[in-house]
Amino acid sequence: MASEKDSGSGGRAGRSLASIRLLSSMPADALGQVENACRWRSYRAGETIIERGETAQDVYFLISGNARVLNLAVSGRFVAYALLGPGDFFGELAAIDGQPRSATVAAESPSRVAILPAHEFRRLATSNQDVALSLLRRLTDIIRTCDDRIFDLSSLGAKQRIYFELLRLAEPDPSGSGDWVIFPLPTQTALAASADTTRQTVARTIGRLSEGGLVIRKSKALHIHDRKRLESLILQVKGEI
Repeated sequence: MASEKDSGSGGRAGRSLASIRLLSSMPADALGQVENACRWRSYRAGETIIERGETAQDVYFLISGNARVLNLAVSGRFVAYALLGPGDFFGELAAIDGQPRSATVAAESPSRVAILPAHEFRRLATSNQDVALSLLRRLTDIIRTCDDRIFDLSSLGAKQRIYFELLRLAEPDPSGSGDWVIFPLPTQTALAASADTTRQTVARTIGRLSEGGLVIRKSKALHIHDRKRLESLILQVKGEI
């Protein structure tokens, strides 16, 4: 596991949990107690924050930056489960059941986290009804996401999984063009990890979509001109590329 580094940021602004959605209902004094119980660390882009299989049980609150949840597939490729952003948290499964970490989390960009010991997290979850309910909703979301992912991986070919990932990331163009836009567009390696395929397959698939006029790359964004057409391609389940 990569070494943790304290950023040295002082003051309440640098050590605030106010942006963490799980804790949003807590009054200021109670939130301050949780902040005082945390350790505060910074990670460089690419550093491992927690690693699958390790026995530590602390819970991490992501204050700034982005982190990716990963696992190593039998094929030797990393499969990305989720991209976390400011306000998210992770590591709660090990804190709840005492089992080893179920996934690796790595910093996607320079990131700052607050680290809450497992016993403090359990005390918080059992003493605050709003936090407990938010945690249950989070666990329900994990189960639903896993169900969807199992279905995708078992029923879709590589091309279709890439199409699905593009649609999942896309949002309506705020300019009102009618396009759907992915901004910023993840790297081909990151897309490959999310779709459980190779970078070469991602490049080839997006290239074919571009040749067909379905998508166009503009700077750091990818514009999808015809979302319904891309959705229809997912239904045309074929073999792996």
